[in-house]
Amino acid sequence: MNSPTNQPPGLSGASPESLVRTAVEYHRTGRLAEAEEIYRQVIDSGNENPDALHLLGQIRHGQGKSDEAADLIRRAIATQPNLFGAHYNLGLILWKLKRLDEAEKSLQVAVGTSPDDPDALFYLAVVLQKLERTEEAAIEYDKILQIQPDHLQALNNLGVCLLEQGRPADAEAPLVRALEINPGDIEALNNLANVLQKLKRSQEALACFEKANSLVPNSADVMGNMARMLLPQGEYQAALALLGKALVTDPDNAALRFVDALALPVIPRSTAEQEQARRRLVGKVNELASLDLNLDNPSADIGMTSFLPAYHGLDDRDIQEKLAHAYLQACPELSFTASHCRQASPRRGGKIRIGFLSAHLGNHTIGKLNRNLITQINEAQFESFVYCLGPDKRGKDSVIDEIAAGADHIFFPAPNLNAVRAAVAAAELDILYYPDIGMEPLSYFLAFSRLAPVQCVTWGHPVTTGIPAMDYFISSTLFETGDADKYYSEKLVRLPCITTSYRKPQLPAPWKSRAELGLPEQATLYVCAQSLFKFHPKFDPTLASILKGDPAGKIILIEGQEEKWSSLLSGRFSEFIGDDCDRIKFLPRLSEEDFFHLLHNADVILDTPFFCGGNTTLESFALGTAVVTLPGPFVKSRLSLGFYRQMGLADAIAKDGDDFAAIAVALGTDAAKRSSLEDRIREAEALIFNDMRAISEHERFFLEALESVGH
Repeated sequence: MNSPTNQPPGLSGASPESLVRTAVEYHRTGRLAEAEEIYRQVIDSGNENPDALHLLGQIRHGQGKSDEAADLIRRAIATQPNLFGAHYNLGLILWKLKRLDEAEKSLQVAVGTSPDDPDALFYLAVVLQKLERTEEAAIEYDKILQIQPDHLQALNNLGVCLLEQGRPADAEAPLVRALEINPGDIEALNNLANVLQKLKRSQEALACFEKANSLVPNSADVMGNMARMLLPQGEYQAALALLGKALVTDPDNAALRFVDALALPVIPRSTAEQEQARRRLVGKVNELASLDLNLDNPSADIGMTSFLPAYHGLDDRDIQEKLAHAYLQACPELSFTASHCRQASPRRGGKIRIGFLSAHLGNHTIGKLNRNLITQINEAQFESFVYCLGPDKRGKDSVIDEIAAGADHIFFPAPNLNAVRAAVAAAELDILYYPDIGMEPLSYFLAFSRLAPVQCVTWGHPVTTGIPAMDYFISSTLFETGDADKYYSEKLVRLPCITTSYRKPQLPAPWKSRAELGLPEQATLYVCAQSLFKFHPKFDPTLASILKGDPAGKIILIEGQEEKWSSLLSGRFSEFIGDDCDRIKFLPRLSEEDFFHLLHNADVILDTPFFCGGNTTLESFALGTAVVTLPGPFVKSRLSLGFYRQMGLADAIAKDGDDFAAIAVALGTDAAKRSSLEDRIREAEALIFNDMRAISEHERFFLEALESVGH
């Protein structure tokens, strides 16, 4: 009885090498079933032929059996270690399986075997970019462009890498070149628009988005990015419309769900619009918990935080906690725990290792408020680690230079979640101190990680984080009400003094005149030098009362970071203040020196109720200028109050909006009254500047907090 053969006709008795050559020809011409049968026959005979293993692996991958494919190709490599195609294809398979570390190793070997192969270089760069190692990825894209200067995908991806490194000026050129090659490339248009937005060239960015949208009208990515750009510009309704269309197109897009939930008007047109927008926010945040959402990289994919609710003058704890829960549900990896924090154990000997982390530790409010704490903390007890989330500005920023000189260690990690998390975890910190959380996405999402046994935040952005991994919110008895604990997800720490050892600023000389600043010579100047998004609609009647109470008065504001903010606020003033709004003047954005000149020429400084000044109040006091303030129940409106309390002064602390206007007008129109208060501010300034108690009280708290966790 004859036995059936498993061999295709004419192959009986052929050598393994001959069989593989035949199978390769079948493979090349698309006869995959026959090729697979021969590859299998050779392998089943006990012959570990590297080509048979490698090419059968390719077929298995095409059949969706990627794990088996990877095993087959690894066997091929074990037999022939320098087989370029096997390393390359294994890298691609592992990349598609999202086993990125393994994919990188395979592609590195492939590139080492064939350094000028553009495909191997490209996919190595793609994997490095996916691993958020954008500097290394950019090097590989540059290598490709030396070989193929018009490689469209390399140009596009290089632009994205440079943008992710915080280098939008460098990112522009490769994206422009990509569009010269293919003017209709949607990805390049979308990415160039993102770059132009970062460069504050909003009209050019909008033109790119609109062109992309005209080419692919239903692109959720394009519409979502356009909405992200329009929201901070003040185009609230237009952004909502785009987000609505994008979510119809891609209802499962998790990042857009969060952006849609966070959308708020940066300059509300009225109290009614602000209240309606907040109700929408609350509803959308509640809805997030019921959705099956998945986020890979929320810091990059969402690109914004819940920054604006804090300016509504309400309790934000419920919103913050629910939002944090939704993020953890969509991206459980956010709750990373550093190895030294995974189990309670006695801390090693030596100094307490304390980290300070922020994107704003330069010549910025956050840097000014915290530089003394960072540089003057007791070096006999503490070893300081500073993490600056941004470009290295040493030699270009005096505050950064001072911090770098005074800290034990300073780092400028790549601005992505994995890189920063790894850098901080490597230090095995005892305490991690965030001067601010909520002003930008990277530090916000980093705060979900457990990177030190004690983690704390203070009032750089004065609102609770809602994040479970944040242990303490550091504030002051001078700032907080007696029942303020209920507003925080963190444990509220009330230091007995103001929390900042603030360096009295060096003032310019000689002073510029009003005329040199474009200010009226004879008017009473009521200067409110706060960001325009701090102007709550309920503050408008108070401004109107000041103008009515002082016919010679003029209110001086500074234009917003975005061009439209001033016109939006002016339009609101026209509607609610009436003809007197002609006496509200917007100055162009000022240099730091001219900002001091403006404060010097003010008769009265107006604080913004609901969300007051911090750094600006201290700078005003350095000039001896009075600040009229109206504290509310939340710390975000009580910082100026705390500074006044530490100085023992209460003259300019208002009880309500009418009282605020009355105090402002009294100080503005009565030179003797104003001069008396200014003299007392100057006499008391030593109580708020360079106050070493703020540092010693932090040190005391740090020791107690470590003791409480058994370290």
